[in-house]
Amino acid sequence: MATKYKIVKSKLLKHYVSIVERLFICLRSCDLPPPTVAILSNHMSTRNQQDRGWLNDIVASHDCVQHFIIDKITDVPAILAKCAASEIETLVVDGGDGTAGLVFSGLLNHAPYTSPPVLALLPSGKTNMTATAWSLSGDRRKALTALLRKNANGNLANAIHTQSVLTLHQEGVPTRHGAFFGGADVVEGILYCRKNIYPRGWPNTVSHVAAVAILFWRAMTGGKQGGTIKVTGEQGRWQQDGRFYVVMATTMDKMLLGTRPDPKVGDGPVHYISLRPGAGAVLSTVPNMLRRRLKQSNKRTVRRTTSVTLTFDGSYTLDGELYNASEDNPLTINGHQTLRFVRW
Repeated sequence: MATKYKIVKSKLLKHYVSIVERLFICLRSCDLPPPTVAILSNHMSTRNQQDRGWLNDIVASHDCVQHFIIDKITDVPAILAKCAASEIETLVVDGGDGTAGLVFSGLLNHAPYTSPPVLALLPSGKTNMTATAWSLSGDRRKALTALLRKNANGNLANAIHTQSVLTLHQEGVPTRHGAFFGGADVVEGILYCRKNIYPRGWPNTVSHVAAVAILFWRAMTGGKQGGTIKVTGEQGRWQQDGRFYVVMATTMDKMLLGTRPDPKVGDGPVHYISLRPGAGAVLSTVPNMLRRRLKQSNKRTVRRTTSVTLTFDGSYTLDGELYNASEDNPLTINGHQTLRFVRW
């Protein structure tokens, strides 16, 4: 009888302890301030595939953080709507250039916020041009920890800047937003590098140098003579047409390997860069790449513009993602939209 009494007593004690623990958790959650930072993690981004749980301990130790997982592209609008409903002021994008572009498009196309939140981009992809140019680079763990510390101390405002983003309009297609557009024959070179260089697991800098070298080599020795594109700037104020090895448009001031456009003509937030095919045009670009300054030359155009319309058949890339264009559906690019970023 005594033994049975002890068993019942033990069960009741555990039951009451469980109730007290749940009550404590509820009370604690009531006392917690609402989250002020959301982290959007794309587990398919290159570095996240290698270490999906790299930020779990950071998230667990910061009550101000809410963590969302992006499993597929269609998740992004719903996640942004939840962040807006919770009045979260700072969004940390844990992914690569393509993930950043998805978030830009979600914010600007669907407008879940009355005024877009501040964005912080972590270098969790392969190329990470956008994060390096506009936001955070280097050790992503240190960068995230520093951001959360500044947020807690109320010092984040000092690190915020406003940046124009690319907007791509194509009839019958949802508007796309990003940082870097690339078209013409260079797209085939990018595909080659994605298939044969990046999967080797080399350090990012080594991969980028190898990729640029291969792009130059293909430009000089490839059988093609460039893709045919009609270029119309600012609704006809300036024009180009014919064959090009590469056509680029970006609102970044710093691109791959730290190369900066150095335009002397035009005005506007968009850097337009084109290179005609041929060994001479390519070789003349090498000194510019070594000095990390792209300037105008005989077969190379480097200028600023407010908008540019491209008419061509073929593939193009926006922040590493591939899309198709056709001559009967021109593509217009501008830099009218802006977003705010944390940068140091």
